[in-house]
Amino acid sequence: MQHSPQLVFDPGGVMRLAVIGLGPRASVMIASMQAVDPCVSVRAVADPDTESARRRLAMVGPGHGGARVYPSADAMLEDPADYDGVVIGTRCHLHTPMAIKVASVELPLFLEKPVAISLEELGALREAYRGREDEVVVSFPLCHTLLFSKALEVVNSGALGTINQIQAVNNVPYGGVYFGQWYRNHDQTGGLWLQKATHDFNCINLLAGSRPVGVAAMESRRVYGGEKPHDLRCSACDETQTCPESPKNLARRGDDGGMYQDSDDRTDHWCAFSREIQNHDAGSALIMHENGIHASYSQNFLSRRSACRRGANGRRIRGNTGVRPGSDEITHHPSPLREGRADEAGYRGPRARRRRSHPRQKLPGPGKGTRQARCLIEGWASQRRHVPRRP
Repeated sequence: MQHSPQLVFDPGGVMRLAVIGLGPRASVMIASMQAVDPCVSVRAVADPDTESARRRLAMVGPGHGGARVYPSADAMLEDPADYDGVVIGTRCHLHTPMAIKVASVELPLFLEKPVAISLEELGALREAYRGREDEVVVSFPLCHTLLFSKALEVVNSGALGTINQIQAVNNVPYGGVYFGQWYRNHDQTGGLWLQKATHDFNCINLLAGSRPVGVAAMESRRVYGGEKPHDLRCSACDETQTCPESPKNLARRGDDGGMYQDSDDRTDHWCAFSREIQNHDAGSALIMHENGIHASYSQNFLSRRSACRRGANGRRIRGNTGVRPGSDEITHHPSPLREGRADEAGYRGPRARRRRSHPRQKLPGPGKGTRQARCLIEGWASQRRHVPRRP
């Protein structure tokens, strides 16, 4: 089933991009842009790690060999006329400061999420782009995946009747990255509600078709964190034989759980049991929307292997609809309605109770570049598989 508009590009046009912070995520996004439109070309990169920036630039794809590499955004933005737009892919605490710099030269902006990690930053960003909001694209690729787009189309068509609840869960199989890599630094990320749940909340809001007006949330950290020094790495630790997250035991387990994700070093990582870790390893939220729909959402960062799950279920008078991006399918389970009952759209049940069985509707999966977000929301999870300690 094809569900995407045909895109037509001007073969003579070239999109000249400037990039601030060419890390792993920005590299993937630019490669995806170029796969869709071969006319995308990186003209300049600002990154304090100029050597790594040049290496990643060569990996992004062809056509970027002539790009200039600057050690700072200020130096790169001295000649804004050389660029058609800017991509910001820095660490999260720099998103707002870099975006405000770009606002001063009035270039269109592709900004990675989260756009800010504090209310003060959010206010400053809003003022910087007041009246020019349509010049900014925030990186929420999850809601543009083929599967979610189709699910949203079905929901918006009204064919399913009245939605009264959304149940959503994200069981993250690579949760170790938030405890063994730089994402564990709360002052750089703002925490996992901003890092992870923003994608899912965005999709929930779209499915609800309404603004959220209230939220209650809770979180816990029962596995990661502890009393170890924050600057401790596995290579300098004397407990690598027994620690379930040591490189040796991760290799034995055959599943690193994300401890090495976004890292060039597959043999070492920061201690996941540091005393300064603030990220939760489980969190849940209840969301009330303006139109009366309420949603439940849980995220768990200890899921491993087949325990990983992301998706959403919607409860409606005409049945329940589920989205399971990991399996690339949408399922609809109609509800048997009795005669004399109708919803506001006028749908009435049959004279005799009946059940209808619809086959699962399979869609072609998203490409490798977009699949990394793994599409949507669903499940609790997580039988964590610890490495057995040797006597």
